[in-house]
Amino acid sequence: MNNNKLKFIIGSMVIVIAVIVLAVQGMQEDTTMSYSKSVSEVQMLGSRAQTMTLKVNGDLKKGSIIRNNLDLDFVITEGNSELKIHYIGKDPIPDTFNNDMDAEVIVSGKLQDDGIFHAERIQAKCASKYEADYSSPEV
Repeated sequence: MNNNKLKFIIGSMVIVIAVIVLAVQGMQEDTTMSYSKSVSEVQMLGSRAQTMTLKVNGDLKKGSIIRNNLDLDFVITEGNSELKIHYIGKDPIPDTFNNDMDAEVIVSGKLQDDGIFHAERIQAKCASKYEADYSSPEV
């Protein structure tokens, strides 16, 4: 067998093996990948949601925040759907995160067997705080 044929066969085998390895990795559950879902979509997933790392967005339910030392529990809503959140992350909670705010909240984590979402990250979008006031004309 000549040298060029041998190089071609070895190169082809390396490519085939690489493709197989990538395909197998793609089929396995990837815990670093998170799926973005709304509150109602998480509820429609049912127990399948417990196998995924998720980013869930919804509106903060006013009056639902309960702080107990480093623990934080609250509820996010979408229409009539609600999802209880337990924050277990190590990042500090934003000072603006309080019971009186109108905010969209995005949490990252996993849904547990008890139906409570254990969030490792919280992001609050308080758009009303940064909107311009157009009620009075500028001079």
